[in-house]
Amino acid sequence: MAKEESNTPPRDDIIKFFTKTAVIAAVVYFGFYSFDQWMRKKDGPWEVTFDKDANGTPILTINWAARDYSNCTVLFHGDSVPEGFELVKTNYVDPSHLPLKVPFGEWFFADLTYLPGTVTYNFFAEDANASSKGRRHEIELLPRGLVVNRKEYPWKAGMQIEVSTGDKRDWKKTDIKY
Repeated sequence: MAKEESNTPPRDDIIKFFTKTAVIAAVVYFGFYSFDQWMRKKDGPWEVTFDKDANGTPILTINWAARDYSNCTVLFHGDSVPEGFELVKTNYVDPSHLPLKVPFGEWFFADLTYLPGTVTYNFFAEDANASSKGRRHEIELLPRGLVVNRKEYPWKAGMQIEVSTGDKRDWKKTDIKY
């Protein structure tokens, strides 16, 4: 009598197969996850300081340590700090603490998915009504440059930009291309 061969694999082979597949999937998943987390944080956060000079002129100081851009300042001539102003220093590491209280105006937008991300402010608003935010300074921190009142400046360590109250606009739509 001839011996019949079974086409079904033994149970031990199936368990080994699923175990190996699960281990490979876990290694690949954690490898990609770790790489993505490294990519998100490799360029570090913005460090932003809201201050005033000896004359009381408001100053925004931006540092980006990962790229060695330090003491990048925006001076707001003709504007003044609010009553009871105290120096505020912050860094944008993750969105969990947003929206952030801003002493010169309002935090408008932040995308901190991949640091340093994008942060946008509206500063020293005036004549605001229900249909508009009013005349204001728009400041945007982008990895490619600093945008002040919709004019882009490439990052340089120690750069200083001065704006006056006459530079304020009632910005309707953005002309910045992302």
